[in-house]
Amino acid sequence: MIKLLLKNKTFMVGFLFVFILLILSMANTLFNDSTIRTVPLYMDDQANIVDSPPYQPFTHGFIAGSDSGGRDLLHMIIHGAKFTIGIAFLIAILRVLFALIFGAFLGVYCQKYIRWYEKIFDPITVIPLTLVAYYVLFSVIVYGGDGSPFPFWERALFEIAILTFYAVPTLAIYQANEIKKLHKEEFMEAAMVLGGGKLHKLKTHILPHLKENIVIILIQQYIQVLVVLAHLGVLKIFFGGTLQDSDGNANSASHEWSGLIGQAYDNLIGYPWLPLIPILFLGLTILSAQMMLSGFTDVINNKALYLAKVSKPRKRAAKKKIETQN
Repeated sequence: MIKLLLKNKTFMVGFLFVFILLILSMANTLFNDSTIRTVPLYMDDQANIVDSPPYQPFTHGFIAGSDSGGRDLLHMIIHGAKFTIGIAFLIAILRVLFALIFGAFLGVYCQKYIRWYEKIFDPITVIPLTLVAYYVLFSVIVYGGDGSPFPFWERALFEIAILTFYAVPTLAIYQANEIKKLHKEEFMEAAMVLGGGKLHKLKTHILPHLKENIVIILIQQYIQVLVVLAHLGVLKIFFGGTLQDSDGNANSASHEWSGLIGQAYDNLIGYPWLPLIPILFLGLTILSAQMMLSGFTDVINNKALYLAKVSKPRKRAAKKKIETQN
């Protein structure tokens, strides 16, 4: 499958954008000790103050400008990329994993209860996750100058748990119904006639048929988590914690992108580049994920065509080898 995806330009463009951002972010941590370029005041050679932050884009060597503390905004974006992309990907994986476990249990062992399960949990999905997460997280995530009673890792784990388990019931219903459909296929009936147990059918027949579908759901959930994080950022709920100073300003504890958007959102009129730069990168990352999803779907729907592309060089190599031997 990886070889087939390498032949799809749409998938590769989206993948490379995310991959390069992650590499740059990790390199900044490993080789630059996560230090962000900061210029509190810009002075000339005679130590006269020429300019003060926030600096506009493309001035004084700041390609994307700086924040009010003189910190390079592009540098902060690169620094926060590993948190934003990593958190979204982690939550998406946990959602799919727990949904698959619960959905498989329902679809294999408790098919007659799937309708009851749908009736209970379907209405919950009508309530937007952003609103639920805001009211649940506010008392834990937001804290003042005295500090939070919860350490960073507890706040982060609590937020990951809330954003993960809210989506699991809906995804589990979907997986259970997909497994229920597979049970009606001929190969499943043949497996049952040959004496295959439920666990054997799950491992040998059901999971291999679901793997492509799981990848599609994983990318969809990754996009959804990025969007929810952006919404929470605008509502001043930043991943890992929101520090409210004495002036009422909200500051991010992790410098991930939704935090950069939220803490700069009030400057949209005076200094528009402060919220727009992280919004731009978040938008490009969501677009990249959408391109990966589109490319993956294209490969699945046209598998025979991509297999022919992959096998063509092999045929040429084999033909050349035969000619050389003769």
